[in-house]
Amino acid sequence: MISIVLPTYERAATLRRAVDSVLRQTYSDWELVVVDDGSTDDTAAILATYEDPRVHVYCHERNRGVTAAKNTGFDHIAGEWFVMLDSDDEMVPEALSVLHETAARTGAVALTCNCIDSRTGEMSGRGWEADGWKTEADLAQISGEHWGMQRTDLLGSRRFDERLPGMEGILWLKITHSAGRRYYLHQALRTYHTEGADRISYRRRKMRERLAVNRAIGEDSEYLRILREMNPDKYRRVARRARRARILSAVMPK
Repeated sequence: MISIVLPTYERAATLRRAVDSVLRQTYSDWELVVVDDGSTDDTAAILATYEDPRVHVYCHERNRGVTAAKNTGFDHIAGEWFVMLDSDDEMVPEALSVLHETAARTGAVALTCNCIDSRTGEMSGRGWEADGWKTEADLAQISGEHWGMQRTDLLGSRRFDERLPGMEGILWLKITHSAGRRYYLHQALRTYHTEGADRISYRRRKMRERLAVNRAIGEDSEYLRILREMNPDKYRRVARRARRARILSAVMPK
């Protein structure tokens, strides 16, 4: 079984599109784990219209943030494999079938594919241009939006660090390290919706917030060990920022 983890917050306008794309999958052995992160719009009413027993809904009483919602989804995964799906995006109908067939054909336990940008109609992921095996070092070659599937046992008890918003790549690096390598499929199996105003906006973090993030990264021994092995220069930069954050946090006034 493949578990699809779908966190959502105040996305009533796009949620049905995402859920319906799961229901249209040609591969039928799936479960959809929806986590409503304390929405106050019509999200609950929309989810209540789905009677498919493969759709499971979990709710946070208050908004806790997207990483917390994803972690709740991870806690309820029952499948041998899992994928993530944002509540304003959608999978092409054959997405799960293609990923499952590719895993069976190649023996891969972690797979990456591409996405289609809804505004341009072009692939949103850049750097890899052909099918093939990719190592941790190869991850430095790519940018943009990719997607993928991995075995649930690679996740294990690992979760996103909720102190690090927008830095989810740390967890994916750990999973890739455990897998040893990934298989890249140069196909767009997810539509990445970039139109409209309902997109995540990034702002410059205040000094205290940046220090908290760098301290948290410095406490992640698994991430630092992997980074030291695969990219010593980046490891030194990250470790230096973490040390500076610990020192400044100790002397900054409350």
